[in-house]
Order: sequence, then C-alpha cells, then structure tokens
Amino acid sequence: MKFIICLVLFLFSPVLNILIISQNVGVGTITPTEKLDVEGNLKADTIKPNAVLFAPNAGVGKILTSDGIGNATWENMMLPPPQNNTGNVGYGVWGDCATNGNITDYHPVADTAGVAGDFFGNSVSISGDFAIVGSLTDDETYINQGSVTIYKFNNGHWEWMQKITDPDGSANDKFGTSVSISGYYAIVGADFDDGPGGNDQGSASIFGFNGTNWVLVGKIIDPLGDGDDHFGFSVSISGNYAIVGAMRDNGPGGNDQGSASIFEFNGTNWVLMQTITDATGASDDLFGCSVSISGIYAIVGAYGDDAPGLTTDQGSASIFQYNGTNWILMQRITDATGMSYDNFGWSVAISGNYAIVAAENDDVGNNENQGSASIFQYNGTNWVMIKKITDGNGAAYDYFGISVSISGNYVIVGASWDDVGNIQNQGSASIYQRVGMAWQRLQYVTDPGGEKDDYFGNSTSIDGTNKRFLIGMANFSGGLGKAVFGKMN
Repeated sequence: MKFIICLVLFLFSPVLNILIISQNVGVGTITPTEKLDVEGNLKADTIKPNAVLFAPNAGVGKILTSDGIGNATWENMMLPPPQNNTGNVGYGVWGDCATNGNITDYHPVADTAGVAGDFFGNSVSISGDFAIVGSLTDDETYINQGSVTIYKFNNGHWEWMQKITDPDGSANDKFGTSVSISGYYAIVGADFDDGPGGNDQGSASIFGFNGTNWVLVGKIIDPLGDGDDHFGFSVSISGNYAIVGAMRDNGPGGNDQGSASIFEFNGTNWVLMQTITDATGASDDLFGCSVSISGIYAIVGAYGDDAPGLTTDQGSASIFQYNGTNWILMQRITDATGMSYDNFGWSVAISGNYAIVAAENDDVGNNENQGSASIFQYNGTNWVMIKKITDGNGAAYDYFGISVSISGNYVIVGASWDDVGNIQNQGSASIYQRVGMAWQRLQYVTDPGGEKDDYFGNSTSIDGTNKRFLIGMANFSGGLGKAVFGKMN
C-alpha cells in the first residue's frame, strides 16, 4: 500500500487521536501531494501553544535577557547581562533591525532599589570608561534628597560601580539635578540645597576616583550667593576646570539675570577662578541655565534672553576663552532667524572648536515647538553657525533639543516628547556625525521597549572617542526612571 493509517479511539474522550505513518497524508482528498494535504475549510478552537514558561521572578528593575542560544532569564537592569551583552537585552538589541541599524550594545540600567518618582535618568554624562546618572528626587535619608549612580565599562559591558549621595544632604536638595564626568572627576549639582545665603542657594559636589572608590573632593558654592540662586542647576567638568550655572542669580541687570562660576583644581582643592555674567544682561535672562566647558573654552546658555530686536525669550549663548589669566567673552551667539520664545540656549555643549546650542521651542515650518539645534565652528576668528539641524520627520511639540551633547565628530540631540509611531511622548534621540565638513544624521534612536510618556531623550551624553552614548528616560515606569547605554557602529 502507499500508506498506512492507524486509528486509536479513546472511549473517555471526545478527541479522535490519529497516528499516521506515511509519506503524504490527505484530508478531504485521496491523492495527497504534500506531507499534509487538506482540501476544504479549516477551523481551530481553543488552541494551546507549546509555550516556553519563564521563572516567575520578573519585577520592576528587571529585564528578560537571552544568551543567544535560547536560554532566557530575568536579570537586574544594572547588572551585566549574560554573554557580555551579545543576546537580546531587555526589549531588543539595537542593530537587529533597520530602525536602529547603526548602533549596537543596547544596555538599559536602573536603580533596583528605586521607586516611582525618583526620576533616575534625569541627568546623564559619559566619559571614557565611566558614566554617571542622576536621580534628583531619590529619597535616601531624606525626601527628595537625591542621588547619583556611577557605572564603569569593564570586560565589554557597563557595570554598576557606586551609588553616591551628599553626606551633608537634606530634604529637597535634589542632588543629581545636573551631572558631568571627565576622567577621574565627576561633578553633581544640587540646586535646591540651602546655603549660607539662604534657602535654595544651591551647591555642587566634586568627586574623585581614588582607584577603588569615588570620594568627595569638595563641595562648592558661590561665596556671594543668595537664596533662590539655584547654583548647580547646570554643571560641566573638563580636566582641571569646572563650571556651575546659577540661572536665578540676581545681577546688575535685574532679578534672575543669572551667572556662572568657573573653578580650577589647584592640586589640592577646587577653587573659584571667576564668576561670569552677561555684561548686557537683563532680568529673567536665566544666564547659566545650561553650561559646558572643554579645555580653554566655556559656553553658557541664556534661554530667556530677549535678543536681538526685542524678541521675548529668543535666547542666546555666550562663549568664553581662558587667556591664561581670566575667562574673557569671545562671542555672544544667537539664531539669526530666531523668534520669540524659541528658547535658544536651553541646552548647550562644546568640544574643541565645535559647539552646539539648542532651541527646543523653535517652530519648524508649521510645527510649533518642534525644536532645533545649531552647530557652530570656531574658524580662528569667530564662531560661525555651520549647520542648523532639525528632525525631518519631526512634529509639533517634539522639543527636539531638550538635551544636547557633543564630543569630537559626534553630536546627540534629545527629543523627549517625540511620538514614536502611535506611542505619545515616548521620546527619541538623534545622533549626528561629522564627515569632512558636513554634519550628517547617523541614527534616529528609540527605545525598543518604549512606552507612553517615557520621555526618552530628556538627557543625553556622547563620547566620540569611544563611540559610546548614554540616554536618560526619567519618566519610565511612572518616574522610576531608566538610562540606556549604546555604541555607534
């Protein structure tokens, strides 16, 4: 015979089980041409798939990881996943699909002891083998005292290294509002810290790595500061220099004119070099809302500056240079096509002869508050704008430019209100690369597991030397927060 069919009937079951030993089997046909040849309509009820069941130890702060050969386990997000991050981590791996094809090493981290409302990832910074993440409302000893977490790149992946708080901290300091790391030094702003000048004067703490731990080197304030200055709202560190913004410092131009203070490490202590302001500043300029320092250059944003042409809150940024004695104003820059309420200077960054200044409220075409970022280059005489970048697929209220970072030939720009597909306010970031004299978008970055109101991109940092980046999403999981490491191909 061509085939054999054996029927076995079970009296206590309505199911007819058929054992078939054959080359081809037909249902509704006596001349099957395939292993299973069915003619007519098919109907299936109550399908029970042969599913793989995972151990029930999932929870907040854990991700499902794979070792690449099918073994899946739940791991703490701050711990290195199996096989040095080679398998699917969390919700997917960048580089596995066309949408994130130019980046790899997706590695999310979170505070496993965190809770909703800590906003882990509100600030981030990466430099070499170290990275720092702020959690400004983390309840440590006190409510909203704040904390930061430092990570180290080791054996091909990022590892949790140390959680740091202000040993003199108190409630509502918001330690971790701003962070920056460079080499073996890190600086953390706590702009609601009460000081000798009054409540919410603000402070910044500098930590150094001693080979084993990160230890407090010094806590700095503005010796002439007053209450509500919010010194520490923005910070940046580079080598032996650090800059701290106090955007609500009252100046000769009026209330909330703002200032920024530059400190130098003299081999023993961090000492104040100079407090800088905008000589033409006025009330509510908020000079110092954003700061960045690189070598002998520093840039300070003033997104509330009314300039030029009496445009309200168009914004500006000022670049300073250290001449060996003082930090002197090189140039005050604006967007020549800017309009009122663009908030140019909301975020700034500088690296060598390049700087980037964002206007997160800039209207692009008919898209209100889509946002933009402008790249400037120092040509030996002036800082000139060479590229204004926007998201070609952007929409109203993306706030492209809410965060920026520049390092070498790479720029990253956050758009934390960007709707990704149908997911509102999931957020995104865009990485740009300088090729020759042109800046080109390398990658539009999203979180593979992003959800509504994550605000992915609210903070960004990039390391052009090692081609690594770090993106914060402080509102993930109701404000628990998360940060994601990645690498450019």
